[in-house]
Amino acid sequence: MNAALPMINRPAALLLSSLLLASCSSIPMPSFLHNPASEAVVYALGPRDGFSSPLNGSLKPACPALVFDNADFLLTSAHQQALNSLAQEMAKNKKARLLVAGYTAPNLPADHARSLSERRSLAVRQRLIELGLEAASVQTVGFGNDFSPSGPSSDVVVIYRQN
Repeated sequence: MNAALPMINRPAALLLSSLLLASCSSIPMPSFLHNPASEAVVYALGPRDGFSSPLNGSLKPACPALVFDNADFLLTSAHQQALNSLAQEMAKNKKARLLVAGYTAPNLPADHARSLSERRSLAVRQRLIELGLEAASVQTVGFGNDFSPSGPSSDVVVIYRQN
């Protein structure tokens, strides 16, 4: 033991530490630790990026939903045709923005479902870019099995147009 430090018995040390902790309650809390104001909340797809939230009513489906097989993320010929017609339609309005949202069936594990839905939405985005759409105007999101649309199949990609 260090000879320079005075010997304090255990009860005295407990009393001293409890007094020090009690005095901490009188110290004011720094301003950065207070709850942020509601206007400081920024959503990932918020207006700062030019995109509306997918929960916002201003997003309308741009084409029928693209249905995928159970664990597949490759585009079929039916997907290609739908995307070709959408790209031709979108070429008329260069300022239009799209949100490509992927969904999966509810029976998959959450992490696998999100990954699969992201791969699907990225495959659709890549094809739209190849067809001439600006990359900056196509945003993707993979919801997995959260917020799955109801219907005969929830293994879909829905392309929303921002109005």
